Amino acid sequence: MPEVTNKEYSNISLNFNGASRTSEKAPTLRGTATVSDGSKTEFQVAAWGPIKAKTGGPDFYDITFTPGDPAAAARQVAQQRAGELGPVRNAVQGFEIREIGRGKIFERTDAELATNPKQPKLFGHGLVQLPSGPSYIDLSLWYRPAGREKGAFHQAFYSGNASPHDPKAAAAARAAKVAPEPR
Repeated sequence: MPEVTNKEYSNISLNFNGASRTSEKAPTLRGTATVSDGSKTEFQVAAWGPIKAKTGGPDFYDITFTPGDPAAAARQVAQQRAGELGPVRNAVQGFEIREIGRGKIFERTDAELATNPKQPKLFGHGLVQLPSGPSYIDLSLWYRPAGREKGAFHQAFYSGNASPHDPKAAAAARAAKVAPEPR
């Protein structure tokens, strides 16, 4: 079997932003994301939160994606101002974002993580402009505590996946879930 040498992966990494302690307008988390759908697109990411849900749902963060390429960032701003989204080929069932470069990530409680510690601490969706067109991405971030890594100290951060949403896989996952027993 031939070895794959150029396989591109989607990823996201968010660090705590110290400036958010002194300014409520500063994002709580900052970082980068790389989304691969055949070509690689890089984004600067900022997240504000946690925000308490008014409906009693999980706490969430508002998140923005700014393309790393200045020309792509300018096109995104022009598209936002014009309100021209166009068709999105991989819409998320029950979740809608109307503005390109935006998203939401939700935070699991410690009790939820205790029942299944392999779950990501933060999960959600974003809507980004890729070379193939506007696309939803699935976000999964695991908490990485501060510590020593290969002899160097690092701060706590979140890292994980930022992959294009696959509607067929999501439908299969929903169908495979076992319904709770009636009480």
